[in-house]
Amino acid sequence: MRRISLLSAWLLLAGLALSPAPGSAQAREAEVPKIKAPTLIYPEPAVYLLLHLPGDLVNVRYTPGSLDRAANLQYRLELASRTFKRSVDSRLEIDVYVLSREEWRQARYDVPYGVPVRVGTRALAAPAEGDDGTVQLWSGLLRGMLPAVAGSPIRGTPQQAATMILADFLAQLLVSEILVDEVGIAGNQQWVRGLMTHVASVEFVKRHEESRLRDLDAMYGLLAQHAGPRAFSAREYAPDLGFGDWLWFQAQFHAGAQTIVAKEGKGSLKKMKKMRGKAGGVLSDEQLLRRYDALDEWFYASFTTVSLRR
Repeated sequence: MRRISLLSAWLLLAGLALSPAPGSAQAREAEVPKIKAPTLIYPEPAVYLLLHLPGDLVNVRYTPGSLDRAANLQYRLELASRTFKRSVDSRLEIDVYVLSREEWRQARYDVPYGVPVRVGTRALAAPAEGDDGTVQLWSGLLRGMLPAVAGSPIRGTPQQAATMILADFLAQLLVSEILVDEVGIAGNQQWVRGLMTHVASVEFVKRHEESRLRDLDAMYGLLAQHAGPRAFSAREYAPDLGFGDWLWFQAQFHAGAQTIVAKEGKGSLKKMKKMRGKAGGVLSDEQLLRRYDALDEWFYASFTTVSLRR
């Protein structure tokens, strides 16, 4: 019952926070692309035609004509890096490549344009703009629902701009994953690493973008429908999952992270770092499940001990 109630709440939020995209009937029938997750480490793109936007913690290389997009993404990720530095005393410097669809194709990323990817150890590549293709992609993933965009966007349609909001949610998530590795709270299991990544992401949103939390909840609530409840065991989580399966895991981790942030508040990351120190330098799954009753309930409601996949 607990699981059903949470999913129902997600769907209610989706109805409140999201608005239908054009062609949503066709979008609902679209299949999730059979591609790999964006957390695989992809090669850095060619930079000889990219412009440079230097920053204190985030350096951006961007395709000509996308300065507004590059500056917006830089501001958002700089804010995340500064927040992480204050909370866990870790200076996180990253590089970001803002690419056109053609540059994305030339880089041969095995992830659709409209979804950011990790490149190298401390870098990521992100789309420069939304287009009809990104609307089709995200409408298919979210069953025809996209975030509402207030006012008129600088470039493109409101639906195209909405896909960049979603891309930025995942860009923030990828930066959070880099942080988790840097701080050393990735834990002793891959699923713990995924959970800690979302703790960092949720804490950032609660600090700086709490009004966006409904959109984030709604996005993950819809992504959770890619597979039914308890479709995987936690041990099946890995960076080389298929894209749709990876998204399903992110939806579970988002819900689990909120149980930790609800208890620890805006000092959740700092608490995780202290727990790691007390555990001899490695944050364990048993330690987390023993400390947080709500997390323990989430774990057994979200995953199966035996895989249902064939």
